[in-house]
Amino acid sequence: MTGPALEIPPELRADLEEVDAFPEVVVLIDPAPEVLEAYTIEERLGVIAVMAGTPEERAAALEAGALEVLDPRAPAEARVRLQTAVARFRSRLRLEEARDALDRQTEALERDLRLAARLQRSFLPRLTELERPGVRFASAYLPREFVSGDSYEARWLDPDHLALYTLDAVGHGVRAALLTVLLRSAFRPVDAAGALRDPGEVVAELDQVLRDADLDEAPTAAFCYALLDLPRRTLRLANAGHPLPVRLPPGGEPAALGGSDLLLGVDPERYETHEVALAPGDRVFLYSDGAEPGYLAGFVDQLARHRDLELMDQLGGALGAAITLDDEGRPEDDVTVLAIELTGS
Repeated sequence: MTGPALEIPPELRADLEEVDAFPEVVVLIDPAPEVLEAYTIEERLGVIAVMAGTPEERAAALEAGALEVLDPRAPAEARVRLQTAVARFRSRLRLEEARDALDRQTEALERDLRLAARLQRSFLPRLTELERPGVRFASAYLPREFVSGDSYEARWLDPDHLALYTLDAVGHGVRAALLTVLLRSAFRPVDAAGALRDPGEVVAELDQVLRDADLDEAPTAAFCYALLDLPRRTLRLANAGHPLPVRLPPGGEPAALGGSDLLLGVDPERYETHEVALAPGDRVFLYSDGAEPGYLAGFVDQLARHRDLELMDQLGGALGAAITLDDEGRPEDDVTVLAIELTGS
């Protein structure tokens, strides 16, 4: 408590000394304007000015940044004003500290989510490395949030057979993203001896994995697995509650492929395998359902409208016409598409 001698009643002086002991509060007795200004530069320091000057002088002290200006000639009022001002100031500081801590936590969480998003994207196949004579690839992956409940895969199981899937874990954010990691790690298209497994068997195993997962809530996911036999140009499909893949032949109408059984994680289910024949020039699209009303039908219609473009351009044009992005460039739901085109004669 600093300043020149000023007659202060004992009760008020005791209160001032108690408050002055707080590290975030300083009490100035009849301060000169330049002293008061020097102390009020620090926003996180509350200045209590005690002065018996004129109303204009006390008002000037408030304008200079004093937290409160007390008149020792009215000690009862000054004591109340002192306690009220200090309590409000300290509450404000605690609120600011809590807000700063929350901001730091939010920034740390955002950094973690950005890292998780990069890791999740790193799991996706590099389609240019998979291309070979007879087949081309294209894909689109648009998460609603940092991380996504959607994922896809494309991998050669041997020189002739290509495994493809798209999956859509029900929900959004981290929980859904973790389900995609679980299902990706459990996807086993070949047996221990290296033999190809039936797609229905593969999907049934994923269903069992999801139902056996020790999670608080019963998770579910849509999953479509397609096994391409490139020399024979056949596609074998098993589908768990996923939109049916679409085949778009050259000059023909879009056609849904296969059938769909229960979502993964609901009940024990036998997943049927469907086989379809393909032809040179056919394009096949596996895709998640999005959230916009009419998205599925609109997307398929736009695929047909953009059929004369290269595969990646066709995909981009169809999505651009079928989905709506918000101001931050995000769709209403996770959007994923995996496409192949059979080339050659």
